[in-house]
Amino acid sequence: MSTLLQDLHFGYRMLIKTPVVSLVSALSLALGIAAASAMFALASSFFLEPLPFGEQDGLAMLQELQHGDAIEQAAMMAAPNFRDMREATAVFADMTAYDIETVNITGVDQPEQLQIVLSMPNLFDVLQAQPTYGRGFRAEEATEGLGNVLVLTHQYWERKFQLDTEILGRTVALNGTHYTVIGVMPESFEMLPADVQGFRPVDIADYEDRASKGWVSFGRLRPGATVEQAQAEMSAVQQRLEAEYPEANRGWGVLVREARAWFPGPTDTKLIFLLIAVSIFGLAIACANVANLLLGRAEIRMKEVAVRTALGAGRARILRQLLTESTLLALIAAVVGTFLSYFVVEGLQGAMPAMLPRAWIPTLDIPTLTATVLVAMGAGIFFGLAPALHATRGSLTESLREGSRGGTASRSRKRLRNIFVVGEVAVALAVLSGAGFLTQAMNHLINAPSGINDEGLLTFELVLPRYKYPEAEDVRLFGTEALRELTAIPGVEGVALMGSLPRSRANPRSTFQVEGQEELEANEQPATNFQQVNPDYFRTLGIPLRSGRLLEKGDREDAALVAVVNREFVQRYLGEEEALGQRIEILGESREIVGVVENIIQARMTMDGQTEAGVYLPVAQVPRRNPRFAVRTSGDPTMLSADVRSAIWSVDPDQPIALIRTLEDHIREQMAGPQFMGVFVFALGGLAMILSAIGIYGVMAHSVIQERREIGIRLALGAEGGQVVRMVTRRGLILTGIGLAAGTPLAFVVYRMVLSALNLFEVQLSPSYSLMAGSALVVVAMLASYLPARRAAAVDPVRAMQSE
Repeated sequence: MSTLLQDLHFGYRMLIKTPVVSLVSALSLALGIAAASAMFALASSFFLEPLPFGEQDGLAMLQELQHGDAIEQAAMMAAPNFRDMREATAVFADMTAYDIETVNITGVDQPEQLQIVLSMPNLFDVLQAQPTYGRGFRAEEATEGLGNVLVLTHQYWERKFQLDTEILGRTVALNGTHYTVIGVMPESFEMLPADVQGFRPVDIADYEDRASKGWVSFGRLRPGATVEQAQAEMSAVQQRLEAEYPEANRGWGVLVREARAWFPGPTDTKLIFLLIAVSIFGLAIACANVANLLLGRAEIRMKEVAVRTALGAGRARILRQLLTESTLLALIAAVVGTFLSYFVVEGLQGAMPAMLPRAWIPTLDIPTLTATVLVAMGAGIFFGLAPALHATRGSLTESLREGSRGGTASRSRKRLRNIFVVGEVAVALAVLSGAGFLTQAMNHLINAPSGINDEGLLTFELVLPRYKYPEAEDVRLFGTEALRELTAIPGVEGVALMGSLPRSRANPRSTFQVEGQEELEANEQPATNFQQVNPDYFRTLGIPLRSGRLLEKGDREDAALVAVVNREFVQRYLGEEEALGQRIEILGESREIVGVVENIIQARMTMDGQTEAGVYLPVAQVPRRNPRFAVRTSGDPTMLSADVRSAIWSVDPDQPIALIRTLEDHIREQMAGPQFMGVFVFALGGLAMILSAIGIYGVMAHSVIQERREIGIRLALGAEGGQVVRMVTRRGLILTGIGLAAGTPLAFVVYRMVLSALNLFEVQLSPSYSLMAGSALVVVAMLASYLPARRAAAVDPVRAMQSE
């Protein structure tokens, strides 16, 4: 222990003795560690944290999967299919399912929208999580009208009722029906999605639509049973259901897997591993950089090592001392890097969607900090080993001679420094190319022209409960009155009503059939996005008409059934045929296409790189029970918030208004995660370039110092300063060229990784980013070589030879 303390004390003194080298080394490594630590935090939260339920072992998830689809395209379960599987199982001890509904809570200080879990009564038993206060559900409470009971999440209880312990037995009104609060879940318990506020029991036998696949389903295996056995059993049941109910089940299979394997999905997993790989590359550049700096310092200390060897110090003892110094430097860098990573992780936290459980939000937890320390220590050994070995290698006489004269370094030491520089440039090219490819891909997914004018739009969402608006005519009348009141607000230039806002996560979709084309089975028909919109929708969002006409006020419920399609729909499904006058069957009704409009991007991200087909239906003919609104103004749209609330409450004073914000804010929230990742990767690319510049500059500067006498002789023999500058600069450019050649295959590998992670094989990413990255590295190498070259050209020949 005393020897270790002595080594640490001596290592600290050496770091202080060479502050510039120590500071640059620590900062370079700290930046690399900060990036790696942030990615460790992301990986730890996504891969190591359990589901926010009870016992994880034996908990499996069931999904329906169309034959030939990738796992990430698996759907939830249809309630009748799940019910039949539950009745037939011998592998599962119990199975449960739940869905999410949006409801309005009234009778409180202000009406509000809630996300409520509709669950089988055994949900808490299967997930092995019971309420902290009160109780869970009884089986008979699933019967509508008998129970009407509600269990709250801890977070909603705290926010809405301020942890009132008298909450049990209190009655609240959800969509006009009164429910009694019977329990509050633990603070640690969260659902998937996490942004829910309560639970109510339902009887899954009441749901008969086998085509509606929206139930999240779990099963708890019997002791000794495996997921593979459950897969075989459920597949056999699904085959029977496919034969019995072919219209809804043909082409569908079932997927059973461990519940924890549900998230992250394959695409998320590949993207995370890609980010980790890029951050590790950045750390590798930092390590090579520090190794080069320490190698230069080690050569200066050759005489010190030789003297210690002559006094009896063994090679192992000196190696341990030098490695202790490098490890101490790495630990200092780890502290600084962890501090910097706090801000990166904070950015990651802000980019996570609200539906993600808190356990999966990245934090600097114990596993992350442990990994950071281990990586720092490993890096310390890695970048300290080569300089230490070279410092202790060679004969004692040669070391004393080289250490005393400060002359030309041996070829082996030059070769090692050059290898480090070549490696840095190669990895930097891969990182910069990867950053460029990812930035290009993210721009393709996020910043592609949306086809709408999103400035000056205030958006909000409503849910019209069935108890108050039981018939389609009631919903239609509310929409008409709401549009009239909103249009009358001073400063409003247009009001759009639609099924979902542009760039949303979930958009309405429906299968359809083009009349006159080959008739397909229901489960084989193509699917398209569709929107129920008011006539002013296209003008308000700025969507231009291509041919025909837009929807009009005359397209009422008693008029001919019509539809407007976008240009992509025509190209994809009608080909060269004239679109106007064609008829499509959608939502069970035959409609005439009366107009074609320009494409817009409706989905949050189009992963296949293609614009989506879209159909627009008159909201008067297909009323929307959960409409979205966009109100356009020439001024600041947020100034209309109070007027919008007043307008809606003038129609229905108990109607909650949710997510009132600008369309730009809506899109920004939807894109927060991808945008942050793009910025993070771009920052890694910049870091790689800076570290490469430092590495090249360090090698060239050190070469000038080591070859000071040789340069002095050249100048004394008549060489001009320009020749010396070209000689030194050429050497740096040669190393850079070799590094670029070595890094080109690595850049191609990164290119394929980006395409695979984002499923963009249909999109051609421009190689210009690699060319720009290579050009930038050449420019950086020229600057990093030119500065030491100028210093070399200014050497006084007499003083240079006197140093011998």
